Amino acid sequence: MGTFEVGLVFSPRIKQDLTIEGMVPLTRFDLVLSGGRVVDPQNGVDAVLDVGIIGGQIAAVESSISGARARRMIDVSGDVVFPGVVDSHVHVGRGRGVGYRMTAAVGVTTLVDFGCAMADLLPGFREGSVGQTVGALYPINRYLSSQDAQRCEIETLVDGALAEGSLGIKIVGGHYPLTPETTAVIIDVANDRRCYVAFHLGTTDTGSHLEGVREVPRLIGDNRLHVAHLNSYCRGMVKDPAEEALEAVSIMDALDDQVVTESYLGTINGTSGKCADGVPESHVTRNCLLMKGYEPSVKGLRQAIADGFGYVRVERGGHMVLVGGEEGVELWEAVDTDLPMSFPVNSPQATFITATAKNDRDEFIVDAISTDGGGNPRNVAVERGMALVRYGALTLQELAEKVSAAPAEMLGLTSKGHLGEGADADITVIDPVEGVARMAVAGGQLIMLGGVVIGDGGSILTTSNGVSTLTEAACPASAVDLEQSRLYQ
Repeated sequence: MGTFEVGLVFSPRIKQDLTIEGMVPLTRFDLVLSGGRVVDPQNGVDAVLDVGIIGGQIAAVESSISGARARRMIDVSGDVVFPGVVDSHVHVGRGRGVGYRMTAAVGVTTLVDFGCAMADLLPGFREGSVGQTVGALYPINRYLSSQDAQRCEIETLVDGALAEGSLGIKIVGGHYPLTPETTAVIIDVANDRRCYVAFHLGTTDTGSHLEGVREVPRLIGDNRLHVAHLNSYCRGMVKDPAEEALEAVSIMDALDDQVVTESYLGTINGTSGKCADGVPESHVTRNCLLMKGYEPSVKGLRQAIADGFGYVRVERGGHMVLVGGEEGVELWEAVDTDLPMSFPVNSPQATFITATAKNDRDEFIVDAISTDGGGNPRNVAVERGMALVRYGALTLQELAEKVSAAPAEMLGLTSKGHLGEGADADITVIDPVEGVARMAVAGGQLIMLGGVVIGDGGSILTTSNGVSTLTEAACPASAVDLEQSRLYQ
């Protein structure tokens, strides 16, 4: 797995296309990844090939590219070369770049924060971005005046979020539920604006469980919707987790032309430990406590942390880590309970079903594998996805579809998720023996090698509404046409 540099020096006046004794011009590549197994489901490629990059784009995928044609060549023989991993659901926004490093370390080249206003995302992006393309969805619940806000207020918030650079809206129903009526209006307004709209299921009538999934057809009408992390509603609160997962994927299959969805492979969830008036503010936290027989109160949450069922998340050594027991209680109480938390509540059976279920057309019902990670230490899409490949539940081509091609299509990223000529040079290189990403290239820039993050910079993914605002804020920005997204097509 060695690397070498081609030690050729050329005058800047010499053209990039060189000729040798009047022969056919030779394209000069900035970087060549040599000898890897290239798996690109969108273009039907699965073969040992070389990948050549020029100016941040894929310039060639060929059986052999001479080292004399490359400024830099990296031997990836024995490795698997995927289009760059697109994590369609993460949380990186409010930290000081921790989430960017944690996602890049596992091979993610593009990510979307599911619940961070652009004003909150930009400081961390400026301080800690590592070369990735980053989008954000506006957490509208946080800014509404009430659970049953009116349409005019919703329209104002949505328009403002798009103008600031958000891709669209996240409805955080499970944690802080709104009425069904208000939830339906938000979905309708977002569809009217043709912006992205994602929903952590649950309203004041249901919750973040199977009943929330059953409610989706009534809420969306003729609209389109991204249903977030389908596996997380199948934790056994209504019936057996496997039965819940089978019903959930059946509902999604029936809504196939209206919804896109993802699931993740982590055991832990993500929620908040913040309490008010003697109870956890997040309804998800309350559910987690009830699942294991704890009282949904400050007292019950304190006991759950002390027992090692609940874990607070804190930054240590540039990463977020989970801490339980008495130390976790002390950290939680020291900040008046206002810490993010995780509980090991996700069912392996439900996770397996939602990751692998197909319809009668042999298509995946759940479009993508995400992580809901970022600053939450469950960035395991590649690692556990490769475990599913070794088990035989997915092929390598199917895993590349679930972590690269499909999420790019969900978001309308036509230049990502594949390695066709002219595509963005976003690449994730995977060690098939260890089952982990060992290299990541974003926009032609090497951003991770051997788990060590070495990239910098990056760009913000927005719509045409937000380009001018981000440009004025001196943030590199690119606009996506959501009419080309799987959500709206």
